[in-house]
Amino acid sequence: MTSLRLPVIAAALFAATFAYGQERQLSPEHKAASEKMWAMVQATPALPVEKIELHPKVKLEGISAVAGDKQGNIYVIHRPADKNADPVVKLNSKGDIIASWGKGMYVIPHSIRLDPQGNVWTTDANTSKVFKYTPEGKQLLTFEVGDIPDAKRPFCSITDIAFSPKGDGHVFIGDGYCNARVLEYDAAGKRVNAFGKAGDGPGEFRGVHSIGIGADGNIYVGDRQNGRIQWFDLSGKFLGKHELGVDVTSITTGPSGELYASTHPAGVPLEQDNAIVKVDPKTGKFLARLETRAHQIGVAPDGSVLPGTRDEQLVIYRLKK
Repeated sequence: MTSLRLPVIAAALFAATFAYGQERQLSPEHKAASEKMWAMVQATPALPVEKIELHPKVKLEGISAVAGDKQGNIYVIHRPADKNADPVVKLNSKGDIIASWGKGMYVIPHSIRLDPQGNVWTTDANTSKVFKYTPEGKQLLTFEVGDIPDAKRPFCSITDIAFSPKGDGHVFIGDGYCNARVLEYDAAGKRVNAFGKAGDGPGEFRGVHSIGIGADGNIYVGDRQNGRIQWFDLSGKFLGKHELGVDVTSITTGPSGELYASTHPAGVPLEQDNAIVKVDPKTGKFLARLETRAHQIGVAPDGSVLPGTRDEQLVIYRLKK
């Protein structure tokens, strides 16, 4: 596969350093290139969807990520201020609560994904822990990634999780807040591989904030501050990249091979100017746009888009036929 390079992106676009929780210092070239690419995002046709707002009888705060199963149930991981509240909530398609769990187990609840068997996996962006549950919330496995370079920083740990298409139970972990890498673990929670390092070259990252497995069986990585999507085979071999020119907060793949990226112009407050774009996996072309913030993107088996809005509103975007 070949790299897609957009000529408007200067080399300075990838040279800016970034520390999570701090303001980014952007060069004029970086800022101008990001603004131009954001204009391209805004010019992309709207994704045809029906917006559905759910209002469950539980307070959801700082919704970080959302997932959906084949039965239409919805799984939410959020960041409640009340330490006696459960960070993981399962609801039916109407927003009625089925179950909740996880009280006292998380510091910074971050990602939630469902594996092919329907098990629920979550990550904690502070403690570097991975949790696996049954759909009813029974804990099946916990393991700690570790290797946190700076324990004093709130965000210096893991981000996202994806599942091997081989059926061997292996999982891939985005360890991207400080370590700039992707890790592979076996079904028992033992590390078996790692790839990536900090930088802006091929196979290097500045913020592995999200990962996913494509219909082609490759690992797609949202390389956040480098403004691009990179992809690799299951061994970690670099295969290609699409340079989008704007921060890539999250990526995910859908049941029909769709590739979605949550985008945001560099240097702008995170609460402003957010959009999910549907990206052609082969060319990197923007195919459709959805105006919403998505800290993490989920896609349900029916193709509905499930954004982690980082606020209290739980939203489903159902694709129109």
